[in-house]
Amino acid sequence: MSVLDRLKIKTHKDPYFSKVGYEILNESALKRRVKVTVVVPVYNAIDYLKKTIDSVILQNIGFHNISLILVDDGSNDGSRDVLTEYSRLYENIVSVFLEKNTGTPAFPRNLGVHLSNSKYITFLDADDWFSHEGVKVLYDLLEETNVDYAVGKTIQVDSKEQTVIGRYESSQIRHNVSPFSIKHLFYHLGPRARMMKLDVIKKNRIKYPEMKFAEDKQFFIDVLLAVGEISTTTTPVYYLNRIDENNSLTKQTDALEKMDSNIAVLKYVLEKNLKPEQEKLIINRLIEFDSITRLFDRKHFVKSKNKDAYYKKFHTVMNIFKKYKRTYQFEDTIIKPISRIYFDLAMNQDYDTLEALADWSKNKGESYFIEKEGLPYKVACLKNGEKISIPIDVKAEICEEKQYDDQIELKISLKGHKIPKIQGLILQSRTHVEQSHLIEEGVRHTQDNYITVKLNPKNLEQIKLDGYAVFLRHSDYEKIRITKDTELGLQVKLAKNKLFMIYKTIRGNVGIKVIKEDKKK
Repeated sequence: MSVLDRLKIKTHKDPYFSKVGYEILNESALKRRVKVTVVVPVYNAIDYLKKTIDSVILQNIGFHNISLILVDDGSNDGSRDVLTEYSRLYENIVSVFLEKNTGTPAFPRNLGVHLSNSKYITFLDADDWFSHEGVKVLYDLLEETNVDYAVGKTIQVDSKEQTVIGRYESSQIRHNVSPFSIKHLFYHLGPRARMMKLDVIKKNRIKYPEMKFAEDKQFFIDVLLAVGEISTTTTPVYYLNRIDENNSLTKQTDALEKMDSNIAVLKYVLEKNLKPEQEKLIINRLIEFDSITRLFDRKHFVKSKNKDAYYKKFHTVMNIFKKYKRTYQFEDTIIKPISRIYFDLAMNQDYDTLEALADWSKNKGESYFIEKEGLPYKVACLKNGEKISIPIDVKAEICEEKQYDDQIELKISLKGHKIPKIQGLILQSRTHVEQSHLIEEGVRHTQDNYITVKLNPKNLEQIKLDGYAVFLRHSDYEKIRITKDTELGLQVKLAKNKLFMIYKTIRGNVGIKVIKEDKKK
C-alpha cells in the first residue's frame, strides 16, 4: 500500500473545507509553529514547479523557519510525483492532494491558509519564484515596523525583458502608513510579493472567492481593509513568470469572462458602504482600468467580431454603479485623459469613433502635438477621418542646456493640464530593471513651470556603468519622460575613469550612458 493510500481524507467542522476530499503528506509538520508559511496552489505546473519549490528551499531566512504548503488541484501532468518526492526529502514540505479539480486557485489557497500554523503567511504561484532574500525581507519588515502587512518589489519576467510590476507599492521604503495613502495601491492585488499576519486572515474569516479571475483582488481588498497600517520595501521579492510558454489560468480567461468576475468584485465593494474617498481609490481599478482600459484599449477588442458584447458589459457596470446612488459621479474615479475619452464615447454611444480610437491606439496610428491656450495635446488621427485631441497631463522638455568643466545644467519646461511638484531625477537602468537612481540634490523649481537640474561628480558618483532611461519623479512614484527637439550631446568626467554622457534617443527622449573613458583618444 502506498503512502497516499494509507492517508485519510480530512474532514472539518467548517463545511467549506469538507466539500472536497484531500490527502496530506507530512501532516505532522502542520503542528509545528514556524515563522512563515508559504502557500502554493498547484495545477499542471510541471514545467516550473521545481524552480518554484527550490526558490523557497533556498531562502536565506533558513528553510527550517518556513512551512511550505503545496495544494495540488488535481494535476495530471506529473506534478503530483514531484510534490511527493519533495515531501519525502523535506519534512516541512506539506503536499496536499485534492481528490478533484476545483477550477480556481481559491479553494487551494483557502485550504492552505486553514492548515497554516505560523505568525505570517505569504503566497506563491506554482510557476513563479522568490528572490533568495524575499521571505526574510518581508519578515524582517513586519517585525521591525509591527504592522500586519508588508509588500515588496515584483519583477515580471517574459521572453524578452524584465519589468517592475506595481511600482506604486515598491517605489520607496514606507513604514506604518495607511494603504489609502498610496494612490494606486489597489491597482495590483495579485498574491505576489506580500506577507501578512495569519491571524488577520483567520480572525476576519477572509477567503478567496471561488472565481476563475479577480479572486485575488477581492481577497486583498479585504486584507487591506482589515490591517490598518502597512509597510513597503524597494527590495525585489518576487519574480512573476510571463514567459511565452507559460499558459496560466489568467491567460486562458477571455476578456468578457474577466469582466463578469470584475463586476462581482465591484458589487462586493459597493455593498461595504465605505467612506467615499476610500471607495473611490478601490474602485478606480475596477472602473477605469478593468471596465474601460482593459475592455476597450486592447487588441482583443479591436479584433473582436462581437463588439456589442463589450458595450453591454460596460453599460452593465454603469447600471450597477447607478443603483448604489453614490454622492460622487462614475467619471470622478477616472484619472487618465484617454480613459475619459473612451468613457464619453461609450456613454454617447459613439461606437464608430470609439472603435477607431482603439484601432489608432493599438496599431500606433498617426498623431501630432498641438497647444491650445498654452496647454499641450496629442492629436490622434483616426482612420474614420476624426481627429481627437487628448490632453497631456504634463510634458517635460529640455529648453536650455549648459556645459561646464565638471557640471551640466539643464533647464526643463513643464507644460500640461496637471503640473505636479517635481521631486527629483530618476535614472532607470535599461539592463537591470531593479536598479534605479534618484537624484534630488541639484533639482529645483524656478518660476513659470520650469525646473533646473545640475549634474556634477558629487551627485553622480554612485551611478554605475550602464545605459539609463531618464525621468522626472513626482507624487512619490509617478514618472515623466524628458524630451528634446534638437540634438543633445553633453558629458561629465567622473571618478574611476567613468564618463557620464547625455544624449537624445531616436524617439526624441533623453537618455544617459555611463561608460569607461577611452584614454587613447
